[in-house]
Amino acid sequence: MTSILPLLLKASVVSGLGLWLAVALLNNIIAYRNGVFAIGMLMGMKMFDQEPAIQTPLLARRVTSTAWHWLVYTIILVAEGVTVVLLLVAALALCGGALGAALPATGVQLANLALLAFIGLAALMLVGGAWFVYYIRQEGAQMTHLVMIGVGIAAVQMMNAV
Repeated sequence: MTSILPLLLKASVVSGLGLWLAVALLNNIIAYRNGVFAIGMLMGMKMFDQEPAIQTPLLARRVTSTAWHWLVYTIILVAEGVTVVLLLVAALALCGGALGAALPATGVQLANLALLAFIGLAALMLVGGAWFVYYIRQEGAQMTHLVMIGVGIAAVQMMNAV
């Protein structure tokens, strides 16, 4: 009985992250054009044009091509989708381990893979945002990505605790 509760706790954390990201993915798909617009604002560094305007040599990094905005946003959605699937499969495997239908170690291994994808997704957005210097006018987005990485690391530690 004592081994069931830790597995269920791990399953609840992984499934919670998966469901949270699934809702975000669904919202991003429903509002696809809005997401492309937001990525365009980021990649085009439009926030620097708002008053008071910020002049910096970093503005040479601007990407104003709508095709690039669509491509980058689509890559993000695919990465979110893969991560959601991995998290939910891991949650099912952990539940299977708790019920004796699967090896608990398999669920933990799948959860580690899923959490790697979750951390990688957040790191992708963090590095991409940093390239376009989003921390100057969009610090909330940077904080979200940093928190996602921290939550992912904490979940990995919990997943691998004895």
